[in-house]
Amino acid sequence: MMNVFGENLQFYRKQKNMTQEQLAEVLEVSRQTVSKWEAGTSYPEMEKILQLCDFFSCDMDTLLRKDAVELEAADSQGYEKHMEKQRKSISAGVVLLILSPALYELLEGFHRTPEILMNMIFFGICMVGILILVTTGIQDSIYRKSHPVIADFYTKEEREKFTEKFPRRIASGIGVILAGLLIGMNGDGLPVGPGMTEEFYSGIFLLCVAAGVGVLVHTGMGSAKYDLEKYNKENNLTVEKEKRDQKIGVWCGCIMLMATIVFCIGGFVLNRWDINWLSYLIGGILCGMAALILQGRKEK
Repeated sequence: MMNVFGENLQFYRKQKNMTQEQLAEVLEVSRQTVSKWEAGTSYPEMEKILQLCDFFSCDMDTLLRKDAVELEAADSQGYEKHMEKQRKSISAGVVLLILSPALYELLEGFHRTPEILMNMIFFGICMVGILILVTTGIQDSIYRKSHPVIADFYTKEEREKFTEKFPRRIASGIGVILAGLLIGMNGDGLPVGPGMTEEFYSGIFLLCVAAGVGVLVHTGMGSAKYDLEKYNKENNLTVEKEKRDQKIGVWCGCIMLMATIVFCIGGFVLNRWDINWLSYLIGGILCGMAALILQGRKEK
């Protein structure tokens, strides 16, 4: 155990590009003490072990008994794969929930489309979107319980590359939404083909909202992926406060579910199909804002 601990300690120290003197200064011990730990000739007290786990963002079992090199390689690949799957799934779920009324409005623009077909398409796509969000949330919860701590493996270059693209992606998402808003506001003045109504342009507007919100959610979750410090804090079971922030997928699911309820009440109960699509506009914008805000929140 002593040799395993010493090898793991040396690995984590070198990973942070620290000398024995620098680590000793952080732990408030002598360099000789750190050297003995790594050589396996002495063993730190429990207080120092906990301090090392917190400093290196690892759990005690890994530090003391497991092969940190192999585990980190496996965890890094698994984390990257999981987070990318989360980004795609949540973005797809949100887009589908906005896409359902968009297709409804597009089909309504053609008088020949049977209403029963429109309703089936609307509710079918809604159900798929909701199921995707629910399934994704459950999978994320299971993964976090199995991997409560992930060492920070992203390089400075990888973070800088994403940071450089971040403003352009946010601007493009907002730009697509604004372009759709411009079309929706002027739909009554735009030309329509034979047998078509101006609801067609409302559908085009919602298509733009779906695309723009999808970009915002995907980008926001991409930013959250690199914040491993926050990930570890949220999943650290040794801290007194175990309550975590709700996941972006849960927030988006709740927001868009409420938007769907409002849409159905406004259409089927109040018969206000002309304006009830605004529920999805508001819900989509709130969902995009939630994805950006939640990833930047700091625990108080």
